[in-house]
Amino acid sequence: MKKPFKIVLWALLAILVLPLALAWLPPDSVTTNLPPQYQLSLFASFKQLSVTLLATLLVSSLVAIVLGYVSVLSTPLGRGLASVLKAIESVPSILIALFCYAPVSGYLARHASNVSELASLGVFIFAAALTVLPEAVRGLAIPLGDLYHRKYSLSFRSYGFTKAHILSVLMRTDTMLAAIRHSAAGILLKTLVLDCSFGFVIQLGFGSYGTPAHHSPGALIAANRDALFEGGNPLLFWLPSLLLAATSIAFLLVLNQKKDVRS
Repeated sequence: MKKPFKIVLWALLAILVLPLALAWLPPDSVTTNLPPQYQLSLFASFKQLSVTLLATLLVSSLVAIVLGYVSVLSTPLGRGLASVLKAIESVPSILIALFCYAPVSGYLARHASNVSELASLGVFIFAAALTVLPEAVRGLAIPLGDLYHRKYSLSFRSYGFTKAHILSVLMRTDTMLAAIRHSAAGILLKTLVLDCSFGFVIQLGFGSYGTPAHHSPGALIAANRDALFEGGNPLLFWLPSLLLAATSIAFLLVLNQKKDVRS
């Protein structure tokens, strides 16, 4: 029963994240009744979202694995790292993103739109990685420390393995691979929420011509909020909202699935 269930689950996940893949198709190749400019914006926003998710996942996962490993390898360093990550976690993610943009706001305003957009994307990826690190590091350090202290430390040490060697071996176990996959799903979900929240706030605050130029489905939703009023087309507001909800559900399913596996 497990294998058919997994096949159905992965098929459902593929359907739910399909908007991120379809965004890479040429907009002209898809025929809809949507306004042409809106369709271009819809494709562009989900395309940038997919880039943001992938880049943040790669950066955050790599840093989280290194920090999780180091925090278990050195107890004093791990405690200091935990304090820093707790301080970061105490600040709302949207404020972290805004604080990261503050030093470069002048640069974004003075440069061409394509340069500004690239710089804005880089700053946002840094901010997103910073906000997801506390939970990601904790999600890796706790199971790694549990494996080391409760199950394998004595037996490995009896064979002359160093602590660093033991941890490197444990990082490749099924338990840690499952923890890494679970952490990746959490990174994607938090980044998605931050991306859309930040885009919504920026669109409300700066409008179409403001900086930073953060093109995301959240900004598209904010730009078309008047479509809910009389005479508007509600589809322009609800379409990106529903697509985002589907993608979020996919990440939540992965999170719940990994929790079930580990328990």
